[in-house]
Amino acid sequence: MVYNTAVMGKESVASGRFWPPIAWDCKSQADTKSTLKRTKLLTAYGRNALQRVSRLRRRIASGGNWPNIILAITAVTFTIAYLFVALTRVTYPFDLDFIENAMLLQAWRTGAGLPVYLPPNGEFVPQVYMPLYTWLGSLLLRLTGPVFWPLRLLSLLSTLGTAVLLYLIGRQLQPNRAIALAGAALFLAGYKLTGGWYDLARVDALFVFLVVAGMGTAVYYHHTNRGLALAGLLMGLVLLTKQNGLFLTAVVGVWLLWAARWRVWLFGTVFLLVTAIPLLLLEWCSGGWFSYYVVDIAYASPVEISRIWPVVRREVLGGMGFLVLMAGSTAVIYLSKRQWRKLIDPPWLLFIGAALFVSVSGRSSVGGNLNNLIIGFALLCLAPALLAGALRPGKWVNPLLTAVILAQFVLLLLPPWPYAPQQFRPTAVMRQQGKQLVQFLAETEGEVWVMLHPAYALPAGKEAGVHVQTLWHARQRGAQPLPPDLVARIQNQEYAVIISDESPYFETETALVELLERYYRAEPLPPEMSPPTLSGIRVRPLLIYTPRLK
Repeated sequence: MVYNTAVMGKESVASGRFWPPIAWDCKSQADTKSTLKRTKLLTAYGRNALQRVSRLRRRIASGGNWPNIILAITAVTFTIAYLFVALTRVTYPFDLDFIENAMLLQAWRTGAGLPVYLPPNGEFVPQVYMPLYTWLGSLLLRLTGPVFWPLRLLSLLSTLGTAVLLYLIGRQLQPNRAIALAGAALFLAGYKLTGGWYDLARVDALFVFLVVAGMGTAVYYHHTNRGLALAGLLMGLVLLTKQNGLFLTAVVGVWLLWAARWRVWLFGTVFLLVTAIPLLLLEWCSGGWFSYYVVDIAYASPVEISRIWPVVRREVLGGMGFLVLMAGSTAVIYLSKRQWRKLIDPPWLLFIGAALFVSVSGRSSVGGNLNNLIIGFALLCLAPALLAGALRPGKWVNPLLTAVILAQFVLLLLPPWPYAPQQFRPTAVMRQQGKQLVQFLAETEGEVWVMLHPAYALPAGKEAGVHVQTLWHARQRGAQPLPPDLVARIQNQEYAVIISDESPYFETETALVELLERYYRAEPLPPEMSPPTLSGIRVRPLLIYTPRLK
């Protein structure tokens, strides 16, 4: 029996009755299957889309996702504010803190292969910091010459690296990306709280980055020999950056002794190899002067007991109050649940305590400045993630935690720590003042000595001379006499111009002032040649000494 499929199809459709044909052609069958498949996929996609929309509506109605959105927006805002200021500071051609001058001269001298650790003299005296930062800076200055921006760029990258590490560690401690991001942004938001030291040509930013990297490696990779060796390497670099690294390394080592048992020897061996060899070589090559600067002079400023409580009250509990509250709450939660192990595994509460000890003791010492707060504040920025990991999930947990984090951001906006990073941003007037000072020095016939900013002489084509602050410290805080070669230069009026900031201690000590006034006369420096510094002790050139007639 043969069916006329074409006729049957037409009749069925025309009569409103569909009768499937017995024989379909292959093309029609394939098209039908493809259409059905697409229909199923679209139906499933539509169902999933409706489910996602429904979930989103429920989260919006309950406020579940808004805390994360607010945290993310706040974090991005503070990060952009920091970068806006930091990039303008990195490219500023003159010193933002007078210690930058000394660090630049030391890195430049290291790159030139000249001896660094010498007896106090009228040409050069080193800073009291460990040498890693100036070693790295000297490699950059070989390419660029004696300018500030390579050293500041090293500090800026270290600061951003610390923020990234804080985010990654925050993600290890709890799953919420917004909270981890907020912890990293809080660190950048502490720019004012810590004195604007994040991007200076100084050791602090590199030190903090290496500490966080070394601790993070020890915590999360101590199960492998490679991880232990890397942690030892990083903590060795910490010590080569700043002396406080020895105490923090000891804390990490004690925890590893508990966590890794006998395998901690690998951490200790790598640490000793990284530190002992270069330090012993420096001590031998300098004839003992290396330890004189980095040990004797560095620790000649004792801790003032009377300063400890004001530092804790005003700068730790005041400036970092909600972070301290979150860290303390985490400890209380674990204690109340008798989860003793979580107090030290992971050991971030232990590390926070050690870092705060370093910060408070350094800040409370004679001459201790706000840069000492950076390491304690950096590790405290893990407190939001620690608390989030300790709390049980609940409807109000995320909104309440978000409120506390936002309160810490607000605390950085209000007195006594107003978050006003623009006040750290060098102005066009400052640039012009610096250029005019350099031009004046270049046009001066003979040698010049800008006592607190000797690097100004380098772009003027002059020799820099000694940095008066490092010289003052090298003389046991001014207790020892001035170097004979410097006294002879002043007596012989070898300097055509001497410029002073009239800074306390360094340029106003009686012996130096009397010597200068005997052979030079002082006049006010024109304001158009007087660029101020913006971090640390704020100073600016004020007096110009010119030789008296013989």
